[in-house]
Amino acid sequence: MSHKMSPPFPDPLILPPLNPPHSFTLVLLHGRGNSPSSLLPFCSPLQQSFPSLKIILPTAPKSRATIYARSLITQWFDGWHLDSPASVLNPGQDEWRSIDGLQQTTSYLHDLLRQEIALVGGDSRRMFLGGLSQGCAASLMALLLWEGEPLGRCVGMCGWLPFVRTVQRATKDFASRKGDTEEDEFDPFGGNGEDDEDKPQDVEAAAVQALRESLELEGNSPITRPNSFDTPVFLAHGTEDDKVLIAHGKEAASTLSELSVNTSWNEYPGLGHWFYPEMITDITAFLKSQIPQHRR
Repeated sequence: MSHKMSPPFPDPLILPPLNPPHSFTLVLLHGRGNSPSSLLPFCSPLQQSFPSLKIILPTAPKSRATIYARSLITQWFDGWHLDSPASVLNPGQDEWRSIDGLQQTTSYLHDLLRQEIALVGGDSRRMFLGGLSQGCAASLMALLLWEGEPLGRCVGMCGWLPFVRTVQRATKDFASRKGDTEEDEFDPFGGNGEDDEDKPQDVEAAAVQALRESLELEGNSPITRPNSFDTPVFLAHGTEDDKVLIAHGKEAASTLSELSVNTSWNEYPGLGHWFYPEMITDITAFLKSQIPQHRR
């Protein structure tokens, strides 16, 4: 993945498995303005229940945050407010601000995933990815743009899908083009079809192509369904979230489902913009459900 000069990513906080051998790894991203230590209350009960799990908590670099009067804070990408009904109607407002950060963060996460997959015998299904709030958004983007084999699981809390309208338009446009093709199977003036060789053959590939174009990524886009879309996803959101409205989480879940991603949507009544014991319990069960498929 080609990208501009990346800011330095600080060393991550690494939590070794409580009970070796190390068999699975979770890369978990904190939210904007936070640090890896903010996720320790989440990780402790998770590892108690999943003692062979290694957890890596990356640290976002510091950059100027537009929504906080350009204060210098930790963030995976620059962004916009997601706490109003208007943000639900127009989630792409100022989305251009996130391009550089998403380029750099996605590249960093892909490098980290490749390194960690090698440490678990090259089995990508032993690798989990996820995050909270902006960390959720960054992890979903990294998953959709991942060019390797499927990961074991992806989890997101209180988050959203960046460039969701771009994905939805690509899905709609692909369906429209496919319908036109089926209605006009024989076109004596249509040539031999060679011009269509590089066009997406699946809706998932069309979505990835649109994301790559939006993020101004160089290189070839897939023309068939990427393997990454076979990664099961768990999304959790509190109904009283006043930072990222639950409507954004619902839209992320529905958009992923439309792309045939196995997506589990989970609402938590009365909860706000954070993780809670109920979420931790459900996410732990979701991650541990991968164990029977990969017993040594």
